[in-house]
Amino acid sequence: MAGMSITQKIELFNTAFRLAWTHISELQKHEQPNIALRLNDSIRRHLREGATDPLLIASEALKDVAKPD
Repeated sequence: MAGMSITQKIELFNTAFRLAWTHISELQKHEQPNIALRLNDSIRRHLREGATDPLLIASEALKDVAKPD
């Protein structure tokens, strides 16, 4: 990830977020109003750890937000 431009990092984040967000139900969004923030935090953490596959990042982020607070 060190060799990526800021634009590429933003694109990767946006793609991963969009992929994950489509798999979160309206009920889940209603029951967990902070779910977007938790998803954001998880994706950012995976990016800091060097992940570069948006599908894998989204999948791991969904697992993270499924865990209880």
